[in-house]
Amino acid sequence: MAQDALLVLRGGGSSPRVTATEAGSTSLTRDATTGQVVVAIDKLPIKGMTVVVANDADTGTSTDKSVVVTIEESDALGSGWATALTFPAVAHGASANVMKRASASQKKYLRSVCTLSGVNGTYSVEFKIYLEDVSPNED
Repeated sequence: MAQDALLVLRGGGSSPRVTATEAGSTSLTRDATTGQVVVAIDKLPIKGMTVVVANDADTGTSTDKSVVVTIEESDALGSGWATALTFPAVAHGASANVMKRASASQKKYLRSVCTLSGVNGTYSVEFKIYLEDVSPNED
């Protein structure tokens, strides 16, 4: 299933690999490098949506680094961000993986945050983070 570009929280940038901690975006304009953007949801449907975190294999040299992806929600672009979902850490040497979590946020905006921890070597994993509709097509 193709993703609606308006529901992509991170992806489509010129350098989609996470190599350092990325604070959450505060803009409705997609960052050209990471592809991060704030997605205006104005409350999710009653059944909610699924947040998908897809990553490729780690190409870095670390033996201890990992990234935790969190999804934050807020009613304002510039403030009030709170963690809505936290995904398991994607550790050094990770294989390609897809993680999914349901969200029923009733806030106005969602964004992704990638927090890198660990000290040695490099970490380089491509992440795409997006919302996926969980309700069946109703015509």
